[in-house]
Amino acid sequence: MKQAFLGLDCGTSNIKCLAVDESGRQLAVASRFHATISERSGWMEQDPVSWLPKVIETISECNAAIPDYKVKAIALSGHMSSPVFLNHQIEPVYNCMTVGDARCEAEAVELLEQFGELFKASSGNKPMACFVPAKILWFKKHRPELYNQTAHVVMAKDYIRYHLTGSLNTDPTDAGNILLYDYSAGEWNYELIDLLQIKREIFPPVVDSMAQTGILLPQIAERCGLGEDVAVFCGGADMACSHIGTASFEKQILAVTLSTSGQVCTTVDNITDAVYGKLTLHPGVLPHNFYAMGSVFSGGLALNWFYELLSGKKELSSADYDEMLSLSYASEQYMPSKSEILFLPFLSGSGSPYFRSTDRAAFVGISTASNREAMFAAVIEGVCFHIQENIEAFYDLGCSFQRVHLSGGGTKNRQWIQVLSDVTGLEIDVLECPDASTIGAAYIALAGSKGIDIREIARQSLRVIDQVLPRTDRTECYRKLFPLYKKLYTSMSEIERELAALREKV
Repeated sequence: MKQAFLGLDCGTSNIKCLAVDESGRQLAVASRFHATISERSGWMEQDPVSWLPKVIETISECNAAIPDYKVKAIALSGHMSSPVFLNHQIEPVYNCMTVGDARCEAEAVELLEQFGELFKASSGNKPMACFVPAKILWFKKHRPELYNQTAHVVMAKDYIRYHLTGSLNTDPTDAGNILLYDYSAGEWNYELIDLLQIKREIFPPVVDSMAQTGILLPQIAERCGLGEDVAVFCGGADMACSHIGTASFEKQILAVTLSTSGQVCTTVDNITDAVYGKLTLHPGVLPHNFYAMGSVFSGGLALNWFYELLSGKKELSSADYDEMLSLSYASEQYMPSKSEILFLPFLSGSGSPYFRSTDRAAFVGISTASNREAMFAAVIEGVCFHIQENIEAFYDLGCSFQRVHLSGGGTKNRQWIQVLSDVTGLEIDVLECPDASTIGAAYIALAGSKGIDIREIARQSLRVIDQVLPRTDRTECYRKLFPLYKKLYTSMSEIERELAALREKV
């Protein structure tokens, strides 16, 4: 019987399962939406327990779609810098704080002031609010009774993998993103952990991303309709797996993800002082391979938010996404910036290159003539301007790009891609598989099972289904508008900091 290999991804908005055959060709995909909880401004949480039924559902659906194949192995991917706090019974004691959660800004400032040089020397990164150390310190300070119950801190994929295999560990890509792992030594940086007065024992064993960590538990296999002895491989952080899925582990390839959030990544040797704190540095799945990343916290989130505001809906159906796509094309008449509206897309604070939790979204230029198409055009352009800010940071790093590989749910919206090409002035290759993290995990399962070079699988399996070229006249127009966008950000950021200070006094 033919063999299939599954990639399972716990993303910021969906659980996805994707199957490939022995050549790396995609066979089937299944997904389930899961909610983000935001009880307060800047808080973005998820209930880890809510992931588990959707994991079973997506694996089952994916398996049912390939009746002529036997699933041989599974590997996992999951959203990074999102700690899951577990007690001794491996039960969550608190919700998972996702990467966009900005509540721990005070702890991040304290870490930077006291230990910034140590973090820079060990990881090349600032200990910002998006990273795990500040979140652990917030948790320790504000939820001390739950911190005392905490026996383990793992990432999303690790918690799910425990429920699949009974084995609890992590890998160098997620450990490296915690900023408390010494990648060169291959062990936790206990000296820094002790300085932060964090419990040593909460950090799990670290195994290679390509390592088999167990087999699927019999009761899980039965529920999913799978056979016996399904191997489970560790996998990696979502963007590390995406690095494999987009075949962007080689230099001069810029990988852009358009999803709820967005990412801009490329392989680098190091981060220089010119962009230190603007971009972040992360270990990849391949040994001694590092990638720099620009983080866009509000990508598709901004488009979804505006549509929800118009429609009054909180959960969007496939029909709503079709309507949003129609709205995108209708907004074309107001581009480039013919609406005279600018939009700052910082609905949950800003990621790269600012990393300010106090930043907020704003429309400027609204009048009685403004309509929903004009405002939606401004939202799309604002997100693309923010992505351009990230790309400029890579230029400051001395990077040049031969190709742009685009993945993510936003690949279904060609109007958005066209505006991105116009704003950046870059030719964009749209990849056949939008689920780069999920297919990257599937390649780990395939390569681990067969002993194949994962780079060859990724190169041979890559398919480009569309190439979008920038329109020169619009690129020139956007180059004139982009400085106004940055000037608007500078002004609004100062106002938002003052507003945040006032809120603290009320």
